[in-house]
Amino acid sequence: MNLKDKICVLLIALFAFSVNAQKYKDNISVVLFSAEFVEQVSLKDFREHNTYIFDFENVKHEKYFMDESIEYLPTLILYNKGNQIIRIEADITLKLPEDYKKKINSQIDKLIENKF
Repeated sequence: MNLKDKICVLLIALFAFSVNAQKYKDNISVVLFSAEFVEQVSLKDFREHNTYIFDFENVKHEKYFMDESIEYLPTLILYNKGNQIIRIEADITLKLPEDYKKKINSQIDKLIENKF
C-alpha cells in the first residue's frame, strides 16, 4: 500500500468516525449525561424518539461531556437534527427539576407540529 492509499484510508476512517460521533444528535434525540453518584433518571417516556445515556465514569463517553460543555449532573439535552433545543440541568441537590419531563415533552410536541 503506497502513501496515497494510506492517506485515503485514513481520511475515510476519520470521516466515518466524525459522522458516527454526531449520531446521538440525529432527528429528535433525548440525551442524558449522568453518573452513578446522582439520582437515576429514566428515559422510558421518550422511547419513541432516539435516547442516549452517557455516563461520567465511562472513559469512552468523556469526549461527549467535553464537546457538550457539561457542567452539572445530571443534564438532559433535547436535540433535533443536530441542534440543541433545550438543556435541563440539575441543581445543587444533583436532581433535575420536577417538571423536566413536561418541558421536554412540550418541546418535542412543538418540533413535531413544525414538521407539518
